[in-house]
Amino acid sequence: MSANTSKYPQPPFTQAIALSGDRAGSKGMFQFTGFAWIYDAKVVLVQGDVQSLKATPEWRQLLRLINLARRLRKPIILWNLPVVHIATEQRKTSLANTQAIQNTELALLKLPYPVISVFDENYDGTYPSPERIWSDGVVLLGSSDTQLSESEKVKIPRQSTEISSVILDLLAQAEAIPTSELIANRSASLQMFAKTKAEFSSKLPSR
Repeated sequence: MSANTSKYPQPPFTQAIALSGDRAGSKGMFQFTGFAWIYDAKVVLVQGDVQSLKATPEWRQLLRLINLARRLRKPIILWNLPVVHIATEQRKTSLANTQAIQNTELALLKLPYPVISVFDENYDGTYPSPERIWSDGVVLLGSSDTQLSESEKVKIPRQSTEISSVILDLLAQAEAIPTSELIANRSASLQMFAKTKAEFSSKLPSR
């Protein structure tokens, strides 16, 4: 990946170093990938949307960023990036895509550092609850879902100026949890999602 030191264009990040490029040279459809700081807190940031992760090189790029977070012992923030939703649609498009998705999911599952998902006012889809599978904390700007607000790992700031403090709170909360418990919680969420999905499929009328 190539590096470019730059000022990230919007809060809550105060500084950033963009990392871009696949081995084949593709920058993908991400809006930003690289390091970012919220004051003194350094994270690996991957910002995208529902159009991201539509090709194998993008999944491989995300995997390398996850592995980078592991090597540098940093948390990762997925911003407006509904990984579970996109993976569900893309999983069977090709053998290469399926393998890349599985490798990325396994890396997220076993990452020993916090994974935080943020969905702001620019997220153009309904918040998919399954995104909590890979996340140790979720930020939903302005959401009106009172049921989600009851979860300890879901925070709903009313204004964008509150996002930085909310992310830092979630990071502190997740970093206090033992690594084995973080991974076990993700595994339990994944099993619950698979069970719910299977039950839903069984209720669909047969053709």
